[in-house]
Amino acid sequence: MGHFPQRFSTVEDFLENAAFRRWVKERRAEDRAYWQEWLALNPEKRDLYENAVALYLAIQDSPVEQPDRQSTDTDHPVYTIGSARASVVNWNWMKWTAAAAILVGLLWWQLDTPLLKKIAGKEIAGADSVTINEWRTVANDTDGPEVTLLPENSSVLLSPGSQIRFRNSENSPLREVYLKGEGFFEVSKNPDKPFMVYTTNLTTKVLGTSFQVRSFDDEATSFVKVKTGKVTVFPTKSPKNQSFLNVNEQLTINTKSEKVEKQKQAVASETLTDIISNPFKFEFSPVPYVFDQLESTYHMPIRYDRNLLQNCTFTGQLDDVPFLEKIRLICLTIDSTFEIVDNQVVIQSRGCNLLPTP
Repeated sequence: MGHFPQRFSTVEDFLENAAFRRWVKERRAEDRAYWQEWLALNPEKRDLYENAVALYLAIQDSPVEQPDRQSTDTDHPVYTIGSARASVVNWNWMKWTAAAAILVGLLWWQLDTPLLKKIAGKEIAGADSVTINEWRTVANDTDGPEVTLLPENSSVLLSPGSQIRFRNSENSPLREVYLKGEGFFEVSKNPDKPFMVYTTNLTTKVLGTSFQVRSFDDEATSFVKVKTGKVTVFPTKSPKNQSFLNVNEQLTINTKSEKVEKQKQAVASETLTDIISNPFKFEFSPVPYVFDQLESTYHMPIRYDRNLLQNCTFTGQLDDVPFLEKIRLICLTIDSTFEIVDNQVVIQSRGCNLLPTP
């Protein structure tokens, strides 16, 4: 039995190792014992290994034979015979880097297939919201739009029958969302961390803006439509074919022919019309009215003392900021605070007295 001189601390460590790639792709009988031993010696790295196997299979051009249903968990062990990363031959690392971010997210949408269950060793339960390591999946199984608040203060209004997957930490190095279906995104501004939305057909990159993405698997077209700001969009399979969209512009892709069309005037929306058409512009508007507008648009309850705030007014335009930033700016104006409790916004305020009390 050989030993394993290389330490594996990241998925990249596995993918850069020629022996690992050979084992996963060819599954030679003589290699199995090595990786059974490796897993036995490194049980804490099984999840890391399984993620590397799943990702490597996802980015292969050629199909991989499905494992025998009678095989054991060690049929897909980590593979790392050999010494250095320098031994990697004919492995286009830049190709993997460009594809990995997209494919690893899209891979998780397919975890209900028998092969990937076997590879990953995990199942996604049928709940509305599931956390897998640092990732969270949210599905909208209702008959109306629902807002999801992202950890870095962006927000997504998710259409019925849609789901998203995103990193479950505000300190994540990347801002990434994997969308299946339709959502309206309001992205908090952060020039140092671009915000990426991945779908099967289109990928969208922004720094801070609002836009709609629709990409259902059973529909002939997918599109991105901009409400405020600027976005970069490209076909997921052709990252070099970038298009730049401004306010009220739209990019549509035919999912079969992959033909892309840019429209200077966005097609009128049939869904999510409330948030797309609402300018969120207020002039000395009663705060209860403003909260009513937000509650009906985002479908998130806002709890406050209506009588206490009846004399409070708000002036401002809120169409280019996420949901929680809208709430924060209103509360700042009326010297109030808020918190999220059980998926509701709860406002604490002393009210507004326009006239001094005798």
